[in-house]
Amino acid sequence: MKYLFLVSGENLGLAKAEIELFADAEVKETGGNVLVADAEKFDCSRLAFTKISGRFLFSCKKEELENNLRSFEWNRIYKKSFYIHTSHMRPEDAGKIADIVWNQIKNPKVERNAGTVLEFMEMGSRIFCGLRIHENTEAFDARKAHKRPGFSPISLHPKLARAAVNMTGIKKGKKLLDPFCGTGGILIEAGLMGIKCTGSDIDEKMLEMARTNLNFFKIKGCSLKKADATRIKIKADAIATDPPYGKASSLRLAPFPASLRTAWKASSLHKTGIKKLYSGFLANAYRILKKGSRVVIIFPNHLSVRSKFSTIKKIDVYIHKGLTRTVNVLEK
Repeated sequence: MKYLFLVSGENLGLAKAEIELFADAEVKETGGNVLVADAEKFDCSRLAFTKISGRFLFSCKKEELENNLRSFEWNRIYKKSFYIHTSHMRPEDAGKIADIVWNQIKNPKVERNAGTVLEFMEMGSRIFCGLRIHENTEAFDARKAHKRPGFSPISLHPKLARAAVNMTGIKKGKKLLDPFCGTGGILIEAGLMGIKCTGSDIDEKMLEMARTNLNFFKIKGCSLKKADATRIKIKADAIATDPPYGKASSLRLAPFPASLRTAWKASSLHKTGIKKLYSGFLANAYRILKKGSRVVIIFPNHLSVRSKFSTIKKIDVYIHKGLTRTVNVLEK
């Protein structure tokens, strides 16, 4: 099936990668945030960085649009009523398109909550037309860290957490593991998509906050366990995780004075310790995952960690002036 997507402009590389890796799709760029993809049928509603998903109908040069509107067999896809939605086009264009489509349909009816929503997207010199499958109305901001009862300032944005889950390729009925679950951001997004999951952390306080957050969002089918990520033996079909950078070192140096912990985190020893932690985790992950399974792991882009996994995708995500993070998609 051929799909048409209008994706978020905040990170086009991430939006494209999410579609490719979740849907096992071949994605074609158009020079902007309109993407066309070939894929087997999949659940478009899960996509985090996609605004609109649709079935691709046709594309044409702008000057050829009217001819295409008159020649397309609209009755083949029409259901009860229709509505025209445009992106990157002039406000008056929707009305002109609707007039032409109206005259091609038997018993036409226009309404906002239509059974047939036609998407028209302008990109460069071309117009792309699709039949809407899904419009993303997820309230990601309502699930941001500071709005959860179990609060920690160190947490992924829910949209990125969901994309990380999707890039593992995991489907319903399979089990996801987050071995650095913290307050449960990744687990929340996985649970809301109906995925069974297990979260673990070495910090009991984090697990308590994760439990509180999972209950708050009414997440079912998710278990929590206190465990060391470098030694955990839980079997899973995929791993999505955001390991701590600084948080873990603070925990492991908890008995020492705050001044010493701060100095250590600022030193090269901190970076060495974090790399050792990540390497140990990846070595353990390789042992517990089956061949073909994926790990999506996010860490600062200045870190490079070797493992037995094959790297199939790396996407940089700008956080602020002092930090860019890399989403690493690994496969056994």
